[in-house]
Amino acid sequence: MAEWIVQVNERIGGLVWGTPMVLLFLGTGVYFTVRSGFFQLRHAKLIGTKTFFALFHSSSATRSNDKKSLSQFQALSTALAATLGNGNIVGVATAISAGGPGAVFWMWVSAFFGMMTHFAESVLGIYFRYRNENGEWLGGPMYYLEAGLKNKKLGRFLAISFALLCMLASFGIGNMTQVNSISAAMRTSFGVSEWFCGIVLALLAGTVILGGVGRIGRVTEKLVPVMSILYIVACVTVFILNIRQVPYVFSSIFKSAFSFEAVAGAGSGLVMKRAVSMGFRRGIFSNEAGLGSSVMAHCAADVKEPVEQGMWGIFEVFADTILVCTLTAFVLLSSTADVLPLNEALQKVDTTPRYVSLDHTAGVVPLVQTGTHPKFQLGSSKGIPKTVTTVDGGEYTIYFQPPDEKDYVFTNVMVLRGQQAKEEDGSLLFTEQGKPVIASVALEELDGISLAVYAFSQRFGPLAGKVLSIAVLLFAFATVLGWSVYGTQAAEYLFGMGAKIPFQLLFVLMIVFGATQSMGLVWNISDTLNGLMALPNLIGILSLSGLVFDILKNYEQRQRGALKAPIRSAYQELIRK
Repeated sequence: MAEWIVQVNERIGGLVWGTPMVLLFLGTGVYFTVRSGFFQLRHAKLIGTKTFFALFHSSSATRSNDKKSLSQFQALSTALAATLGNGNIVGVATAISAGGPGAVFWMWVSAFFGMMTHFAESVLGIYFRYRNENGEWLGGPMYYLEAGLKNKKLGRFLAISFALLCMLASFGIGNMTQVNSISAAMRTSFGVSEWFCGIVLALLAGTVILGGVGRIGRVTEKLVPVMSILYIVACVTVFILNIRQVPYVFSSIFKSAFSFEAVAGAGSGLVMKRAVSMGFRRGIFSNEAGLGSSVMAHCAADVKEPVEQGMWGIFEVFADTILVCTLTAFVLLSSTADVLPLNEALQKVDTTPRYVSLDHTAGVVPLVQTGTHPKFQLGSSKGIPKTVTTVDGGEYTIYFQPPDEKDYVFTNVMVLRGQQAKEEDGSLLFTEQGKPVIASVALEELDGISLAVYAFSQRFGPLAGKVLSIAVLLFAFATVLGWSVYGTQAAEYLFGMGAKIPFQLLFVLMIVFGATQSMGLVWNISDTLNGLMALPNLIGILSLSGLVFDILKNYEQRQRGALKAPIRSAYQELIRK
């Protein structure tokens, strides 16, 4: 049964995150960018004034006079809480491993055009939002799909589809997979048990989530700046220490982004193809522009102008991808790896991990190099035989199988470690000289969080693992809080206000489950659900693009002094009957 689910999910996921959907994401962003006259560039100064710089001179950006609303900064923080997550660390490492340095360039491209996609959905969210019986704002893709599309049956179908997918995804990508990352990091770095971690996280999250969107906003407006600043400071520290690597980093990004190099026996252009694919996919996954999820947080803002909240949507994508993801990429690309001849690296293996590059060049090289040898895999006896010598004098013959196109990775750093033998009673086995007896040898590639830990360890030493674990804790916990808002609103749309508390209680309980169980399949299914959410949302914002441009034109004309009635809401009466 589980195998069947895996196969079905792989097929659907391949379509969801395949080339057609990536082109739809990109095409939507290009359309809104061109039709708006490159609004994100033309009005960059205005956007900065109305968002980041407003935090220092405008009380309306940081305070709300409406107890049922969030300030603009609280709304942004809640949205960023969901988007600033493991994707900014693990996602970037995965993109570079699979797509090379050029993936970073295409992440920038996806973010540049994604700014206007997020602007459009945020504008529509504010325009079509309304209040429920408790005076709380309700908004998001399901509301502008149902109320905005001329074909009401289609609009209702798409709205229900989005809300259902969003609610299900909130349990996976917004909850269980996040807390599972936290529990794994805490166990590895600090020895904290999964059950203890899950219970503590559930209690903390429950205290915040059951307090409603207002309490979530107050927590995230403090948590997001703190976690962002701490992580940015760590990255900037590496940047300063690795300042000499700046020319290499940026030249490798642009060279790889447009490279027609052939690798692993594949045709020319594979490097560029994979860079484009991974850059767009990880960029979209990181900033969520086009998914429609973070619109629900923006809709709770105490703001009258849809365009001004749309500007906060632009800033959100900028902060997530252009700023944080770029800093992560620099840390990865500017770090170094000690390169040893492979035969030398395989001598005197003990239980202490040894990090080696499989390039055959002597010296110290950056962590990622195009043109170097890709990873080798342990293969059959028909592969390349190498002899491993352990500290206890034992010898093992292992076989390296050169990878094909599917296996090619650009981060040519592997960890080599011996697995110590054990007595029958489970105690570790040592030689008469006190050296560990090696029972087997493990060789594995570095990817994801392990690659990020290795890169940071070049400057922070053994402390890097603990630093990254704390970063994962803060980022992932914030993501849980942000997605609790999305799931709650989706449940309320589908089942009414009575579903709010039961959903939140179930959401909190699933934190304990996620912290203690294997999440491989859940992560993959959630990734697919997350992508499926985008389809009804993109249909909606493209269908309603004329309205977006009318609202934008009206705002720009009024900024130039034209005496026109503002276009702010689809409803004269905002209190839901």
